[in-house]
Amino acid sequence: MARYALIAEPDPHRAASLLALVTAEGLEGVLARDGAEAQELVRQRSAPTLLLTDLALPRVDGFELLSWLRERQDAESTRVVVVTAFDELRVRAWQLKDTLGIHSLLSRRAPTETMRDTVRTALAGQRSVQAPPAESSSSEEERQRLARVDAMRLVDDGPPEAEFQELVSEVAQAFAVPMALLTLVLGDRQWFKAHVGLPHALARDRGTPRDWAFCHHVVMGRESLVVPDARRHPVFRDNPLVREGVIGSYAGAPLVTPQGEVLGTLSLIDTRPLVLGTEDIVALRELARRVAGDLELRSRARQETRDLGRARHEGAQSLGTALTQVRDAIQALDVATLLVAPGRHPFAGNTALSEMLGMPLESIPTLTFESFRQQVAELTADPSGRSLVLDLASESSQGLHLTLTLERPRPRRVRWVARPFRVPGGVAQLLTLSELGGASPREERERMLRVDALTGLATRRVGEEHLLREIARCRRDGVACGVVLVDLVGLGHLNLRHGFDAGDTALRDVARELEALSPPAGGLAVRWEGGTLLLALPGHGAAATEATRERLHAEMNPSLRVHSVSAVVEGEEDPREMLARAQAALARTKAEHHARSPRD
Repeated sequence: MARYALIAEPDPHRAASLLALVTAEGLEGVLARDGAEAQELVRQRSAPTLLLTDLALPRVDGFELLSWLRERQDAESTRVVVVTAFDELRVRAWQLKDTLGIHSLLSRRAPTETMRDTVRTALAGQRSVQAPPAESSSSEEERQRLARVDAMRLVDDGPPEAEFQELVSEVAQAFAVPMALLTLVLGDRQWFKAHVGLPHALARDRGTPRDWAFCHHVVMGRESLVVPDARRHPVFRDNPLVREGVIGSYAGAPLVTPQGEVLGTLSLIDTRPLVLGTEDIVALRELARRVAGDLELRSRARQETRDLGRARHEGAQSLGTALTQVRDAIQALDVATLLVAPGRHPFAGNTALSEMLGMPLESIPTLTFESFRQQVAELTADPSGRSLVLDLASESSQGLHLTLTLERPRPRRVRWVARPFRVPGGVAQLLTLSELGGASPREERERMLRVDALTGLATRRVGEEHLLREIARCRRDGVACGVVLVDLVGLGHLNLRHGFDAGDTALRDVARELEALSPPAGGLAVRWEGGTLLLALPGHGAAATEATRERLHAEMNPSLRVHSVSAVVEGEEDPREMLARAQAALARTKAEHHARSPRD
């Protein structure tokens, strides 16, 4: 058996912590970001001494990974430590501990010292598996969470809001699944704030009992949950929605507000097994975070309107209290905002305003409005002229709208909008400065799903769609279509020795090299998965594709080392077979290199 520890963990920060832990115990640490990648590493290197794994892994979940591992003859003495945020999954794993060969089960919230002791115990051949608790959150924590959902007034009897319906439709289309949900998890049920693709009965009821809800696990665990094949999953296969064929697979990310409260989930559902990579789950999690922030802002805005209305009606609020409430509300806004009290006195700004103008927040209440607008004008090309134009709206108007160009700290066009509103004792104003030409929320969501955040290359989903289109075009034109698959050598060791920032920088450098080789007509560089990149070469036959691969190595920065293979689809060959052939060749190349240089 190879003397190494395999860490199956999608989160890079947690993976880095586990790497440090096993290295301190004298083991080589090898990272896998999902269950399928873990299987491939075991095929290349044989079974590990120690496996540290989550149970909610993309592509191949932890239960399936462990079942597969125990069927291998060389894995008989592999020690297994399970670390997961989901208590129900941990309970089921405890029930199957003998079948799956699990030595220890830990909560994600276990302290580092406990993790270290558990690894040492497992390596010594001892088992420390204990029955885990049935619930991850205390009753008091859950009571507070439900009280917060209720206070935000997110559940109503009206039809789903158009904006959120548009969101879930876009998400379903982007991830190529038939169903997407924006769900709030309540005391005894889950409620669909927005949904697309649901069967009629579920759409009519807008929810299910909480006992049926996959989303319940996400909220309790406060983590993204992936169930690639629910029909084979030991926890979910008996769920009524799975038995009825509604859910075949699931991926959900928690709606975590900026204050850390979990409201529900943004989730994807398919009737068939779901093939999502780690990058897809990261994108889904980021979308969920943004949606939660939007829900928080909407709730604050409604509360602000109610509070101000009550103040006007009852005359019971002081001016200071009203302005303080508005001040607190604008802190969560991403748009640069200044609150101006009656009498043209700057009262407070938010972080976005401070960052845009380079103005310390604590200095704003000490300014007059005239000095504030002069400071803004100083950032333009015409300070004297602009300072005369910039102003607040008249109290009886609907608002003042201006456009100006800032030259510092960087050139950009900005929209200046002042809106008056009544408070006890007079009229205050909200002044916003928003950059023009930026992407809309919809465009930003689309960009996140189509562009890999780390390398700036196309995501795998976009790459597959592009490659299939180009292969079809090449067939019509009677020419071949080539691909080059590239994998960065020693990425795991680079991350371990120098940190994930070093590994990320190296991946970005390889991505730039591939982009430079991409032909202008139909070429595309893609972040395929993990440390593997792909270059599509429409119109390139075998010789031209191989020449491009050799050119990559010749022009590559000497500090970067890569494995690469080339492949060509010609005639009527299935493109997916060509890709599988290329990936198998790359895996063989990596295995041969590892046999020669085991530390890479």
